Order: sequence, then C-alpha cells, then structure tokens
Amino acid sequence: MRGRLGTVRVRLTVLAVLVVGLGLLAGAAVVVTLVRQTLTADAETQAWQRARDTAAAVEAGNPRPSPGQALVQVVDRTGRVVSASPQLLGRGPLLPGPRDTPVVLANPGIVEDHDYVAVGVPAAGGAVFAAASLDPMAEGVDATTSALSVAVPVLLALIAGLTWLLVGRALRPVEAIRREVAEITATELVRRVPEPVADDEVGRLARTMNAMLARLQESRDRQARFVGDAAHELRSPVAGILARLEVGLAHPGDWSRIARDVHREAGRLDVVTGELLDLSRMDGPAEVRPVDLDELVLDRIEAIRARGKVDVRLTPFSAARLPGRADELRRVVDCLLDNAERHAVHTVTIGLSTEDGHVDLVVSDDGSGIPATDRERVFERFHRLDEARDRDSGGAGLGLAIVRETVTAHGGRAWVADAPGGAEVHVRLPVC
Repeated sequence: MRGRLGTVRVRLTVLAVLVVGLGLLAGAAVVVTLVRQTLTADAETQAWQRARDTAAAVEAGNPRPSPGQALVQVVDRTGRVVSASPQLLGRGPLLPGPRDTPVVLANPGIVEDHDYVAVGVPAAGGAVFAAASLDPMAEGVDATTSALSVAVPVLLALIAGLTWLLVGRALRPVEAIRREVAEITATELVRRVPEPVADDEVGRLARTMNAMLARLQESRDRQARFVGDAAHELRSPVAGILARLEVGLAHPGDWSRIARDVHREAGRLDVVTGELLDLSRMDGPAEVRPVDLDELVLDRIEAIRARGKVDVRLTPFSAARLPGRADELRRVVDCLLDNAERHAVHTVTIGLSTEDGHVDLVVSDDGSGIPATDRERVFERFHRLDEARDRDSGGAGLGLAIVRETVTAHGGRAWVADAPGGAEVHVRLPVC
C-alpha cells in the first residue's frame, strides 16, 4: 500500500510491537525474579536442613559435621570453632550468633568467588552455622536471561510480521475503496465502491459510501432536471416578450396592446423567478422558533378576500402554534391558498386543527379537482395538469413542489386526499 494507508500500516505495526515488547519485558522481569527467588529459597532450605541435622548430631554427642553439599561450622558458647567442614577450616565463625533469618555472604572467599547464604541455629550451649552456595541461583538466572534475550526478539519479530500481514489484509478493502473513489468524477456517480462480504466496520464504511454516492447521483440528476425545466419555463415568457416586441417594431402604432401583452409575460416571468428563489432559499439556514400558523393563514385570507374572486370559508378553524421557520411556512400557506384560489370556481375552504401532537391544515376548492393518477405527480417540480390554463393564470408548476419539500424539511408530510368535488390538499406538521 502507498501513502497514507502505508503510514497507518506502519504505525499499527510499530504500536503492536511496542505494546507486546513492553509486555514481554515485564514478563521476562517477572520470570527472572521468580527464578532468582526460587533458587535462593532452595539454597536457604538446604542450609537450614544441614544446620538442623548437624545441631541434632551435636546434641547426640557427635560434633563433627558429616560430608555434604552445605558448609557447616560448630561453635561453642565462647565463640570458638569446634569443628567445621574442610572448606571452612581455619576460618572464624560465619555469623555472630544464631539467626532467625538467613544472611547473604557476598563473596566471602570460601570457594572461588561465589556468594553464599548462611544460617545459624543454637546447639548444646553453642551454635551451628551452615552456608549454601548461591552459584546455582546465579547460573539459573544467567541461563534464564540468556534464553529470554533470544526468545523476546524472536517473538517481537514474529509479532511484527504477523501484525504487518494482518493490518495489510484488513486495510486492503479500504485501499480498494480509496482507489475507486479517486477515480469517480462528477460525471461517473453511477459507479460504486466494492463492498466486502463481512459485516464489519470496513463493510459498513463501503455501504455508507455507496449510499452517499447514490444520494449524490440523485441530487445531480434532480439538479440537471431542475436546470432544464427552469430554463424551459424562463424561456417561454422571454420568447413571448421578444415576439411581441418584434411585432411592435415591425408594425408600430398599437403600443398599448403590446405593452399589456409584455406586462402579462413579464408577470409570468416574475412568478417563475420568485418561485425559483423560494426553492433556492430552502437549502439555506433559518432560525427555528414558535410560529402561529393560524395567523399566517388569516393574513393570506384577507388578501384573497380583498381581490374578491372567490369566497373563503373556515371550517373547522382553531389556533395552532408549532416550531418552524416562519418564512418557509408562510410560503407553504401562500402556495396552497394561491393554488386553491386559481382553480376554484366559487369557494375555497380552509380547515386548521391541532390533535395528537400534530397540526392539520386542509385547503380545498370547488374546481375541476385532481385525478387519482396525478395526485403524487402534482408535487413534482414544473408539473401541470392543464398547461394552457396554468400559463395563462401565471402558474409555474412549482407551488405544490415547494409545499412538499418545505413540509418534509419540517418533519411533516403533504398529500392530496379524495374529495367529492374539486381538490383537497392536506398538510400535517409535528407540534414538537
């Protein structure tokens, strides 16, 4: 592996070697200490046993030590050495007197340069001293240290190699994902990273990456469709304005009629650009605060009644407060009521109620209604049921799309319900 991935591999290998190495060093120290203590205890046991056996012989009237591995001295009550092992002949007492604990004699010059452990027990008014060499302990510690000095590096080398291989194998899918992502461009979002079979962290990473790529692809496709639809919608009123101006330039005289036509097309252009701006603002940050939805509805109703085109009825209608972004919820109310006013023949009916932790806003009209097959399509951007009618009335096919996206962003939902006559749009928003 290369680059950053290789660095991770090296770091993990070094970390594993350091951790295991520290553990092995601690374990080696414990082993050496246990060997030292065990062999020292064996020498002490040997010295105590030899001293007690000699003391028993002295009590029985035989003060001369018998040959053995331990070195023995028999001392009378005046501190004079009565008898001793051949190696201790001519030497003074090993200890000042009987002791309850062993004493280590560092290099006393008895046999070569060995350390000894000495003990003393009382016997017949005097004392018996015994010493055992600590040379076996030193040899055992040296042998153990030598073995560990070879075993520890070998184990560390094995750990390093095994860790290097395991980390490399574990990171291989990550390298495959990185390589695939590096080759994916904005025009190749259809590609996906390889997903390991195992349901582990790497597998979940790959699936999450593919889900993200799917969302990016969907967003790009939606953006492409949106740009195409928006260009088409903007092109129509601009083309109408240009055509009427060309007619006016070719046949001057009735500029008042041409101005009315241009004004109408400019109004359509203003509606489309306004709704496009509304959609763009939905992706920006906004403050969430308590919003009185009933006040937003009543403000819009006053404007509809002032125009006097349709009758507005409220049934049932109650106060409703919910957390949200006031400007976006105002656009929802405006789009619903403008859409109902545009398609109503005589009456627009508005209902607002709060129950079971949510607010229900229902807007219906007595127009031609929406066929069942189109009740989901009307929430798509630039979708129209009657192209000519909507163009003449200034609709751009974005109103219900704005409603659906805004309500969904607030955690609610919007749908078109069955109605005996006309269209009935429902919006449900959570209270908290």
